[in-house]
Amino acid sequence: MKYAEDFAQLAAELQGEHREQPTLDRIVERAVQAVDPCDHCAITLRDSNGRLTTPSATDSVAAQAAELENELGEGPCLDAIWDLGTITVNDLGTELRWPTWGRAAADLGIKSMLAVRLEVAGQPIVASLNLFADRPTGFDSTDLGIASVFARHASQALAAVRVEEGLRAAARSRQTIGVAEGMLMQRFGLTLDQSFELLRRYSQTRNIKLRELAEHLVESGGIPDPGPGDPAADLEQALGLSPVSPDEPDDNR
Repeated sequence: MKYAEDFAQLAAELQGEHREQPTLDRIVERAVQAVDPCDHCAITLRDSNGRLTTPSATDSVAAQAAELENELGEGPCLDAIWDLGTITVNDLGTELRWPTWGRAAADLGIKSMLAVRLEVAGQPIVASLNLFADRPTGFDSTDLGIASVFARHASQALAAVRVEEGLRAAARSRQTIGVAEGMLMQRFGLTLDQSFELLRRYSQTRNIKLRELAEHLVESGGIPDPGPGDPAADLEQALGLSPVSPDEPDDNR
C-alpha cells in the first residue's frame, strides 16, 4: 500500500466488521495484502490473566508457528507482546534469541518474521500481529513502517469491536433480567422493586451471578426451592411467597 487513501480504505474495511472473530480474520487477511513480503499471518492474544491464544491465522503454517511460541514459551511474538513492541527476525534458521522455536518454525518453511504489538486501548488484552515470510530477510524498514501503520488501524478496529460487543452483551443481560423480573411479578404478584430484590438476594445467597440466575429462570421457568434457613427463603416469606409443590396445581403458571 503506497498511498494514504489506501490506508483510509483499509480502516473503513476493518471498522466495518461488528464482531470480534470476523475482525480478527479480516486483519490477518489484509495484513498479507498490505505488507508485500508477508506470506502468512497470525494474531496472538494475551488476556488480562496472561493466557495466550491464537484466535486467527491465514493458514496452518501461521497458526502452527504462533502456537509453537505458546507451547515452548519463547519466540518473537511473545517478546513483542510483553516488552519490545516490534521485533524483526531475518533468518530463523540461524536465530539465536529463540533457538528452539526458531528451528521449529524454520521446519515449517518460514524463513523470516516481523512481529508488531497491537495496543488495544481500554481493553484488558494485548495482541501481537505476526507476519511471516518464506524467504530470509523478508522485511525491510519500509515494510516495518507499513506494518506499524497497519497495526494502529488494526488496534483501533479491535478496540472498537470489543466495546461494541460489550455493549451488546450488557443490553442482552439487561433484557434477560427484565424478562425474569416480569416472570416473578406475574407469578407472585410482586412489584418491580420486589422482583429485582428477590433476584438480587437469591443471587448473593446462592453465589450465582445475577445474569446467570436470570438466564436460568427464563430458560427453566422457575427458581429452585430454597432450603431451610436460607436468607432467600426469609425474603420469599417476607414477600408472601410460598414454594409450589410439584404435586400441587398452580393457577399462576
